Amino acid sequence: MIKKIGWVILTVILVLIIYFHELIGYGIAQGKGQFHVLWNAQPIAEVLEDSSVPDSVKQKLTLVNEIRSFAFDSLGLTPTENYTSFFDQQGKEILWVVTACAPYKFEPKEWSFPMIGSFAYKGYFDVNKAENLANQLKEEGFDVEVSPVSGWSTLGWFKDPVLSNMLEGSVGSMSNTLIHELTHGTIFIPDSMIFNENLASFIGRKGAYQFLEAKYGKESQQTVNYAARLKDSEKFTRYMVHSAAKLDSIYNAVDTLSIAEKEWYKSSFMASFKTDIDTVSFNNPERYKKMFNGLQMNNAGFVSFLNYRERQHEFNKQLGSDFGGDLKKFISYWKKIYPN
Repeated sequence: MIKKIGWVILTVILVLIIYFHELIGYGIAQGKGQFHVLWNAQPIAEVLEDSSVPDSVKQKLTLVNEIRSFAFDSLGLTPTENYTSFFDQQGKEILWVVTACAPYKFEPKEWSFPMIGSFAYKGYFDVNKAENLANQLKEEGFDVEVSPVSGWSTLGWFKDPVLSNMLEGSVGSMSNTLIHELTHGTIFIPDSMIFNENLASFIGRKGAYQFLEAKYGKESQQTVNYAARLKDSEKFTRYMVHSAAKLDSIYNAVDTLSIAEKEWYKSSFMASFKTDIDTVSFNNPERYKKMFNGLQMNNAGFVSFLNYRERQHEFNKQLGSDFGGDLKKFISYWKKIYPN
């Protein structure tokens, strides 16, 4: 009897391995990539004592410690050991995400993972594997985008390190990224990627501004510049969300037409989408002109953007109407409902 049970269990395990071999292989590869980063990360305290490390890096890492403290003490994010170590990427990208979407409707491709749910993107530590998947999806008819990632959260499973590319931008940008990722460690809903990413994006941006204001003062150059950039970003978000809604309406209107006709409407829209950006009154229009020069936009690009920014107006309205602009109370509210 025991032998029979053993054989049944073994058979079930083999069937599961065969059925989920692709997911298992992917998980192993991602585990190796994550292990490489964690194994080679150094405690920030040690990096700060290392005479071979440039002062510019040490200054940014000192700021990382301040941003963490601000996020925990002033914003109410859950204290963790995340971002107490540092991984030097040596100028190389280390993680890429693949996003795919149907060509003539906003129906993103999703990948499902145990415990954490479905995502409209798939990450790889190997760019060749990311490109291989992208090519496969293109052959299947999807619009595809492959892009590098500046940071990510393991949702408390591991002690996430600061990546060297996080230090390359402004203090505001670095604060935004860190607070965004720390938000994932505080508030997370399985199988609700768009909510999670939009909320983290909102808290990251608002939290970064409050950090700059607290550290440098409201009238400081750092805070004023970041505030101007936030206003530009809000205008750009409105432009992108409005454009996506307009394109979605076009897709619905031409749903019964031929592929060639759908492609004509899509191409016409994309052309006007690129030129109409000039109608937006940015504080720094050159930044967005540069972004749009040579841009090959498709549905996957819109999906990738909306994953992080579609609900910003909704959260901003809630912050003002329900919490009087108090970001800490806003975070506390969501933290009680959806703790990680």
